[in-house]
Amino acid sequence: MKIAVLLTCFNRKDKTLSCLTSLYQALCIYNNKVEDKVELSIYLTDDGCTDGTGDAVRDNFSNKNITILKGTGNLYWAGGMRFAWNEALKKHNEWDFYLLLNDDTDLLDNLFEELLNTHKYCIENYKQSGIYSGITSSKSDHNKMTYGGDIWKNKFLGTSMRLKPIGRPQLCDITNANILLVSKEVVDKIGIFWEGYIHGRADNDYSNQARKKGIPVLLTANFCGRCDNDHKSSKEIADIVKSMSLSERKKYFSYPIRSNKDYLKYIQRNMPLRYPMVYIGRILNVYFPKFYYRINNTIR
Repeated sequence: MKIAVLLTCFNRKDKTLSCLTSLYQALCIYNNKVEDKVELSIYLTDDGCTDGTGDAVRDNFSNKNITILKGTGNLYWAGGMRFAWNEALKKHNEWDFYLLLNDDTDLLDNLFEELLNTHKYCIENYKQSGIYSGITSSKSDHNKMTYGGDIWKNKFLGTSMRLKPIGRPQLCDITNANILLVSKEVVDKIGIFWEGYIHGRADNDYSNQARKKGIPVLLTANFCGRCDNDHKSSKEIADIVKSMSLSERKKYFSYPIRSNKDYLKYIQRNMPLRYPMVYIGRILNVYFPKFYYRINNTIR
């Protein structure tokens, strides 16, 4: 079984090395248990790192099959992942799966068992291959879920519910690509991440688009990685935005990592009926943030 592993990195050398170390440890443990061995080929986008990440990966994993791709420095997350994926696609017929990883994620020893058992469950229950999201927990609190998958509660309001591990795979609508296994057959049907995203939402969009096409999107039965959620809470963001001047807010929401563009594209592609309301809301958030957050809290 051959898997192309996709990552993008920017100045997180220690985390990148830790991620890869845990990946190869999980691979060794899995391959020692099974006859059908897993072979990994890694495609890593180095998007302008200045901390020596690329060289460190070469030095520490010189005996591994790792292709390091030089990015422009302006690819950000979605662009960096597409860059790696497009390179892997040149050997598309060789792969059984593509494994997308965030480089700040440490993989558990059960990684491949969890992901491939989820694939087996998918084939048995849905008669086709799918997309499988690995659940992660906090590095400090192993019972606290951080990433994985959600189901929609109300698409018009944009509300969803985070699914927790229950000991068996679960269908979900929205995935995170901290750990995301995509079968070759899925790529044959829907391709890779949409070109329109700069940084965020590409993984959320991919799972939504798959569900529209009738492709199963499943969450693993158990935790299979550790990754801290380092994003600020909604309240923290609201407080920051409200304290800014107008020019600061314009700059804040135009920066690719917090881009309104990615969010609006995501809404337009996946919740078109909600788009006009969200578009107006984004304008209000920039020009009248106190009013925006008061209304937003009322709706929620």
